[in-house]
This record gives sequence, structure tokens and C-alpha cells, in this order.
Amino acid sequence: MERLRQAFLRFDRRHGGVEPPPRVQVFIARHPVGSGVVQGVLQGLLFAWALSGFDDPRRMLQAAVVGLVAGLFTWLVCRFERRRLAHYERNGGFRRPPPLLASDELPVWLEGLLWISHWVIFTVCMWLIGQLRDPPYSWLRSSILAGFMIIGGWAARRYRDRRRR
Repeated sequence: MERLRQAFLRFDRRHGGVEPPPRVQVFIARHPVGSGVVQGVLQGLLFAWALSGFDDPRRMLQAAVVGLVAGLFTWLVCRFERRRLAHYERNGGFRRPPPLLASDELPVWLEGLLWISHWVIFTVCMWLIGQLRDPPYSWLRSSILAGFMIIGGWAARRYRDRRRR
């Protein structure tokens, strides 16, 4: 058992396990029961919603069992993660992240990812709002309006930054 544990820790170190975890990961690892309950309820409700078209009451029992299993699995994974984090804290902690770039600019790949994610979110929101109109917005029109909104927000932010300087 000890050899398996050592093999896992070598694998974990090799693939970035000694990097400091995000705060969300630490929070979830510190609250395994709450994380398991939330995950189990969400999975159970999603499964019940998927099976709601059937009139068989046994299907809802299946949904409850799926939620219970998902919650127990999440609890188990969170307990495992809690032990992994405790091991690194006991044995010298995590490596410190490298210092940030001297400028305030983000790397190009992250900036592009942020633009794309904002555009997708705004497109979906515009499509949902457009469904309230008499001829509803198409996906193409929603994406164009979302693009205008994002570019307008970027221009306003840039104008505000120039005025501050």
C-alpha cells in the first residue's frame, strides 16, 4: 500500500501537484460533506429531470440513487484531495508561484480566451432576451449584437483609462 502511495505522489509531483492550488479547490477539499451534498442534489435533480418524461415511479428512485452515489463519490474525492493537500503542507508546503509580469497586461492566450468567453456569454444572453420579441432574434443576430456590446465595453474602458492618465 505504501508503494502505491509513493507512486501516486511521484506522479502527482511530476504533473504539477506541488503547485499552490486555487482557493476554490482548497475550500472544496475542506468541506467534503457539503460538496458531496451539493453535487449529489444537483446530479439527482438533473437525472430526475432527464427521466421525468417516463411515468414509472421507479425512475425517480433511480434518480435518487444516482444522486446518492454521485454525492458519495464527490465526498470520497474531496476527502482524498484533503489528505493530498495536508501531505504537501506537512512536507514543506507548495512551491511559490513565479513573480507576475512587470506590466499589467495579461498573456495573449489568456486575453483571447477572455474575449471569446465574454462573447459566448453575451451571445447566449442576447438570444435569451431576443426570444421575448415578436420575431425572435436568430443566433447570428445575437452574436453580432454581443460583439457590438463587448467592443463598446472595451472602448469605454479604454477611454476611461486614458482619462485617468
